[in-house]
Amino acid sequence: MGKIIALVGVAIIVFLAFTSFSVQKAVQSNSKLADIRDLYFPVLERVDANIVRLDKMEDRFMQGVMTGERDTVEQSQQYYVKGDQVFAEMAALYPARRNEIISLRSEFKAYRDLAYKTSLGMIAHTGNFSDIGRMNGELNDLKKKLTDFRKSSYDNFVSSLKQTQAATKLNLYMGMAMGVMNLLFMGVLVFFIRNNLRMTAVIAEQNATLELKVEERTAELSQKTNDINAMLNNMSLGVCTIIQGNVLHPEYSAYMHSIFGAADLAGRDIMESLFANSNVGDDRRDQVVVALSAIIGEDLMMFDFNSHLLVPEMVVREADGENKILQLHWSPIKNDHDTVDKVLLIAQDVTHLRALELEAASQREELDIISQIIKISIGKFNEFIESAQKFLSENERLIKAQTQIDSEVIAALFRNMHTIKGNARTFEFKLITDAAHRAEQSYDRLRKGEVSDWDQAGLLAELADVTQAVGHYRSVNEDKLGRKGRASDMLTARGAFVSIEDIVALKTALQSLQPGSDTAALAAVQAQVAQFGLVPLQRLASGAVDSISSLAKELGKPTPSFEIVHGELAFNNATAQALKSSFMHIVRNSLDHGIESPDERRAAGKKAEGHLYFEAQQKDGSVQLRIRDDGRGLALHKLHARGVEAGVFAQGVQPDLAEVAELIFRSGLSTAEQVSQVSGRGVGMDAVRTFLKEQGGDIHIELQSPKGLDYCAFSFLIQLPSSALRMS
Repeated sequence: MGKIIALVGVAIIVFLAFTSFSVQKAVQSNSKLADIRDLYFPVLERVDANIVRLDKMEDRFMQGVMTGERDTVEQSQQYYVKGDQVFAEMAALYPARRNEIISLRSEFKAYRDLAYKTSLGMIAHTGNFSDIGRMNGELNDLKKKLTDFRKSSYDNFVSSLKQTQAATKLNLYMGMAMGVMNLLFMGVLVFFIRNNLRMTAVIAEQNATLELKVEERTAELSQKTNDINAMLNNMSLGVCTIIQGNVLHPEYSAYMHSIFGAADLAGRDIMESLFANSNVGDDRRDQVVVALSAIIGEDLMMFDFNSHLLVPEMVVREADGENKILQLHWSPIKNDHDTVDKVLLIAQDVTHLRALELEAASQREELDIISQIIKISIGKFNEFIESAQKFLSENERLIKAQTQIDSEVIAALFRNMHTIKGNARTFEFKLITDAAHRAEQSYDRLRKGEVSDWDQAGLLAELADVTQAVGHYRSVNEDKLGRKGRASDMLTARGAFVSIEDIVALKTALQSLQPGSDTAALAAVQAQVAQFGLVPLQRLASGAVDSISSLAKELGKPTPSFEIVHGELAFNNATAQALKSSFMHIVRNSLDHGIESPDERRAAGKKAEGHLYFEAQQKDGSVQLRIRDDGRGLALHKLHARGVEAGVFAQGVQPDLAEVAELIFRSGLSTAEQVSQVSGRGVGMDAVRTFLKEQGGDIHIELQSPKGLDYCAFSFLIQLPSSALRMS
């Protein structure tokens, strides 16, 4: 009996313990269901609401860009403010995933900022289509993260619900078993079970509400689709997508018909429908086809690898024969797995825009030319034009007269073109300088033997480019600036320079002549008249020095000062022209090779600016001109090295220094370390000797106390016949 009582007692204790455990589990289950209800449904509702707000924000941004209305873009702000508030509420409701919610909130703000800036930029026409692609990329990323967050939250809800339902069932079975043993405990269990069932019904009702919200969102998406279709039918951009197989998706903007002149583009091959009448060659078309095949259906990074093969701009010939310029912008459209589903193509007709750009570029070029011309006097400009035209005519004659390569002809062509380029560069006439430089390079290739055929047509074409550039400057000077008159300080072959001072002096001398005047007074008048039409050395030398300020600035050196002795000595027109061109080469040579940089000069105890010295004198029936600078001197060692390379001097044999110095006049020889537009061709001093010999003169080097193959001070000695001082 005692054992039975003990067993009953043990059974009762076990029953009570088991019942207590079951009751505790039921209470916990009831509490957990309440927690599920209070946590997941508010969070899921807010996630869905923010997804809808994100779609509405995208809709407002797209409508604003398409319609060009800023107010539409501004409407997106109200959705952002509400969405940002909802994210804050979610972070408070769901502390277990607070960091994720804060990250989503930050990305939501980043997308709003980028989309707002990009939309306003497109409306103001200051943005570009790459910003739209980046905006769509951030939108897709944010949507994906919101969707993933909702899915994981919903999965947690389902998992918790299943666990609670399983516990509820277990409690139900245990309650039924316990109820048979004790109705009191059954009543307690029934109470808790009934509460659990009520909570389950609430959860089921909430789940049905979620389905209804999904349907509402689907309806909103349908409305959005209709709005997008309306925009596609009314926008002035060609918008389409390219899908697998390089064919066009059926949905595209109506403007595509206007741009490409096709009635139906849906499902057609992109090459056949869009590129058929374009200027894109077969090879480039194949590249586009291969690139699209490598992008669509592949990882997003394939777009980055192949997008450079996609045509950014092309010309399409319309049915009426007119050309249309299209700007193409390509963007990838990816799915949730970062795979490119299709490629978005936006085509814009920029024909009118390109025409305006060309017109603006032409106007800018003309304004640049005008600014270059007005820096110099009309006399110097006309003098430059006439000099250039003379050299161009001579080159045209030489090219037409030749049928094969002749070294002397090439040297003459080179000298003439180098002189044109040097003078144009002096006045900063960039268009002429560049054209002359291109022609000079062709002559250089002929001179070096890099070209074996005499391409007369090609040489004449390059010469025509230089002639056209010179003519353009002359046209701007005469037609745009109206500077067609003769200048009082102009030296040309068509007229002679007579200063006002000369005229006044002549009148005074004539007034002093009376009948029976002595021969001395008459001789003085005759001598004064003989000077008419002659150009003084002072004017020639100062003009050459004053014209190299741009070269000095380019070389980082100040414009040199100069001194002239017997500058009143005057020369006839032909000699003056030769001296002017010669002085230009000599002064440029001194500034580039002889006169050191300001720092080097200061270190040597010299002034920062260089100094040029001109001296003229009549001697033994001829005229001598000496020109020198205060630079480092002539680089005899470099000239000797060049002479050895050219086979003029033998290696290891002491040369005559005067012969070494004369190499400066050898065609094609230069001491410059590298070829530039300033020096290095070995043409300048060769041209000087040629110009002077044409007038019966010559030029040599006078070395001053040479001490071997090193830098040595020197002077240029120019000799001219006495006829250079008389009008011919």
